[in-house]
Amino acid sequence: MSKDLCVAIAKMRREFKRHAKAKLLFLDETYVRIGTCQKHTLVAPGEQPYVVVDDTDAYAPRYDMIACCSGERVFPPIIFTPEERKGMNVKGIRKWMLLQYIDNVLAQAVGALDLFPLTLAMDRSNIHNTEDILQAFHDRGCQDLQIVYLMPAYSAKRLSPLDNGIFHQWKNAVRKHPRITKSNIVQIMSDEWNKIPPQSLMAHYHHSGLTHRTDPYFDCPAPADHQHPPH
Repeated sequence: MSKDLCVAIAKMRREFKRHAKAKLLFLDETYVRIGTCQKHTLVAPGEQPYVVVDDTDAYAPRYDMIACCSGERVFPPIIFTPEERKGMNVKGIRKWMLLQYIDNVLAQAVGALDLFPLTLAMDRSNIHNTEDILQAFHDRGCQDLQIVYLMPAYSAKRLSPLDNGIFHQWKNAVRKHPRITKSNIVQIMSDEWNKIPPQSLMAHYHHSGLTHRTDPYFDCPAPADHQHPPH
């Protein structure tokens, strides 16, 4: 990782720290394959030492999810099944699908917080257009959202709580279910997302270096070479 990228990440961290964590939102897309399960787990006495899935290869059906969180709560997600994507004639998530999610679900959920101002952060996916997303919130009556940031390229794993642990935690919770099928996977995904507790969210905000008194260069991979200024 270059020194310039480290500096860009530190600059963004400083900017994020200016916002209360309840008002700093992160949005991203992820997925679960129905045939994906944990290879190792702990089994309580009397429970079956395996999980059952319908498909086991890399081509197992993929269920896409758009999700958003703050440092205090998760917001209702939207999940697209393979059949729904086929009906839309798309292979993944498109910008219009994201904007529709904001219009139908997210803007109302965010607006109900009655917190001002709100800030939204995203990675640099080609479906993340800051002007269109901000306009979608405002068109739906959510004027509380005032700023939309795009994080530096290749920085989401270090800056976004979603990529820095929350999605991983959620996927592990989904995979622990003893039987995952096409008929229950959407409900399992949604239930496990909505069950993520506030303390877990704040822990991932901390792991991403977004809490006060955290050195913005704490995860620099080469501090001796980069020689960043003192915190």
